[in-house]
Amino acid sequence: MIDESDAILVSASNGLSISEGYNIFADDENFENYFNHFKIVYGISSLIQGVFAQLPAPDHQEFMRKVHQYLIEDYKPTETFQSLNKILKPKDYFILTSNADKHFQLNGFSDENIWEIEGNFDGLNMNSEAWNEQRNRFVEFAQKNKNKKILQLELGIGSKNKMIKAPLMDMVADHPAWNYLTLNMPQEIYIDPKIEHQSVALPGNIDTTFKELLEEN
Repeated sequence: MIDESDAILVSASNGLSISEGYNIFADDENFENYFNHFKIVYGISSLIQGVFAQLPAPDHQEFMRKVHQYLIEDYKPTETFQSLNKILKPKDYFILTSNADKHFQLNGFSDENIWEIEGNFDGLNMNSEAWNEQRNRFVEFAQKNKNKKILQLELGIGSKNKMIKAPLMDMVADHPAWNYLTLNMPQEIYIDPKIEHQSVALPGNIDTTFKELLEEN
């Protein structure tokens, strides 16, 4: 499916970040290293909880500064994204993601090929001009490839996701030449019955699956 596609439309959510060791829902070692003060003082137990917590303004600003430091300033490119780059490199591609950590860009993927649909922690706000430009480039990609053989490569999106997963499955259903490949943990795998004949699911850790795909090629 990868080799025979004319282009690849990547969709990604938290499962991809988790596969590289960044879990915004977890009270793990990384969370304690960066946010332990907020855990002790406010009882915050995850990055995402702190982002939406009603903290006093100075403390919320400091929390968000730490978020930026943890996810962006201190981030080092990972093997997970190196593998994805090898998979996508020969292809025309576009990335649609709800991840706000800029890890695609920090691993060398171009802003011109990314729509961060919830903005990011580096100042990209939803409905800003830059965000609208990202959205417009996605629309252009979909339009120019609507009659081509596109692979919709889904990475770590929860089975009940309505923001990305459901609309993109509908797009696949509307385009008979498109295919759908989903990578996720077994409990989060879901394929709409209407596209089962166009689809393959690869359950398991995304990083491990990437390595296996590259070994096969």
